This record gives sequence, structure tokens and C-alpha cells, in this order.
Amino acid sequence: MNERKKKDIIDFVCAKGKLPTDPYGEILSPDELLVWFGLNECLTPAEQYIIRGELVAMVEIEDAINKIKTSKALRGGD
Repeated sequence: MNERKKKDIIDFVCAKGKLPTDPYGEILSPDELLVWFGLNECLTPAEQYIIRGELVAMVEIEDAINKIKTSKALRGGD
């Protein structure tokens, strides 16, 4: 996959703000995110595989940030 295309797709996802969640507040899976953003319809299977890896990282990062914020809130903030 062209690096510019990958960067533009990730920028597009990031521009939407926080990743979408299910009714229980859990961030959607990378496969669900591909569908949510319509990437399953415009990317080849090989490109989807690459973007799925990027989405995995994004989910992990957002989860970590949410845990840090929750921890700080429970401690009364810093």
C-alpha cells in the first residue's frame, strides 16, 4: 500500500475524533471500524489488512488514554 494513501486514511479516521463505541461503551473492533468508516468498500483485502493493523494500534492507544484518565479521576486529578 502506498504510504501516502495509508497516512491519508489514518488522518481521515483521526479527524473524526474519538473512535466509535458499541452500546456498552467499548471501542468497536478493527473489523467493525473498517465497516463503520466505509473502508471495507474502497480498499482491497491487502489494503484492509494493513489498515486493520493501524486500527488495532489506534484502539490500543485510545484504551490506554481512557484508562489513564479514569485513574486520574479516581485519584482526584493531578
